Amino acid sequence: MNAPIAGAGAWAPDVAVTLDVLAAEIELSAARCIFLDRIIAEVMEGLPEAERGRLLEGLHAVDLLSQHLTSLSAFARGVSAATPEGVSVPVGPALSEITLGALAERMTAGLGGDYDDEAEAPDNGDVDLF
Repeated sequence: MNAPIAGAGAWAPDVAVTLDVLAAEIELSAARCIFLDRIIAEVMEGLPEAERGRLLEGLHAVDLLSQHLTSLSAFARGVSAATPEGVSVPVGPALSEITLGALAERMTAGLGGDYDDEAEAPDNGDVDLF
């Protein structure tokens, strides 16, 4: 369960700022993909040649995901730059749907809001175990 965003009902930051915050989070995700790509490559080095094919496919998928995220970030930043000043968007309801506490905290802070940690303090780095 997520902690509520203080004053979320009427909270509507500029669209440009909102897109910049979104772009920064997408860039963070892309950086994590690059980290994962490096780890997979290191694991591949220790495998016999016959078993590398499966990981090579995963390596390509992670690389494609990183490129995809980087392109989405560039798109969000481009739209942000083209957005006229004074255009705002209510973000509270959308932020309250984010299930990763650390992500919700970062985005809320980036958008100039207050995260209500007294309601429920999220863990930094929520993990879904499969």
